[in-house]
Amino acid sequence: MIMLDRWEHITSRTNRSVALAASLVDKKHRDEQRLFLCEGIKLFCEAVAAGAEIEKVFVTHRAAGDPDLCRLLERLPKHSVKIVSDPVLERISTEKSPQGVICTVRCLDKTHKNNTIYNNPSRPPRRAVLLDGVSDPGNVGTIMRTAAAFGIDMLILGPGCADIYNPRAVRASMGTIFRQPVVRVEDMAASVAALREAGAEVWAATLDAELTVSELAEAAEHKSVCVVIGNEGHGISPEVEAVATGKVNIPITSDAESLNAAIAAAIFMWELRTNKR
Repeated sequence: MIMLDRWEHITSRTNRSVALAASLVDKKHRDEQRLFLCEGIKLFCEAVAAGAEIEKVFVTHRAAGDPDLCRLLERLPKHSVKIVSDPVLERISTEKSPQGVICTVRCLDKTHKNNTIYNNPSRPPRRAVLLDGVSDPGNVGTIMRTAAAFGIDMLILGPGCADIYNPRAVRASMGTIFRQPVVRVEDMAASVAALREAGAEVWAATLDAELTVSELAEAAEHKSVCVVIGNEGHGISPEVEAVATGKVNIPITSDAESLNAAIAAAIFMWELRTNKR
């Protein structure tokens, strides 16, 4: 029989720890606290496996009855685990049907000066994807997941991008938020220029380019090649496009106006992956 008395039990929806966790749905509070929400058993397990700094875990009585989950909870400091009622968990959750586990985790990424977005200025990342104003959290999370799948060295997010700690982005990342290197920059055009100065090619994904992604991939095997994905509605900013190596496209039929940003990013990453077999 699993004994839950070792941990604090919370039944009040106005409890201070509960209120703080619930506030993390807003970016303002995430930035202030440097914490974000991970909802569900999978994301909690991913956080533990990655050695992430877990601040609090809120678990329902039913979920805590799972022996495997309980073993993970026992690895955490006693004060971090809170056994809560269903109404309390619903107060924190952003999901319609919470799975019974929500944790708050210390933020991972850093904002970098534009000339230090990689550790060695003479060796830029072989493959990087730059997001110029991609504003949908689901797209950002999906791109993170795809980048991890295809071995992309780095995601670089510029101003106007959705917060990677938005609950929708975290959920869409399916745990890769703990593994995929992500950096934020204050000036995307300056970051593109810094990458090019270090020897990388940085290509702007546009609809009007003559070069196709397949043609780019054929010549990219021994090069450092990066791709910029623009805003869902407006595309890449003129300032970024002006300093890019050139433009590249994904050929599509006239029946479709464009591709979803996450879909387009996935195609570029698939074509440019370095682990082709």
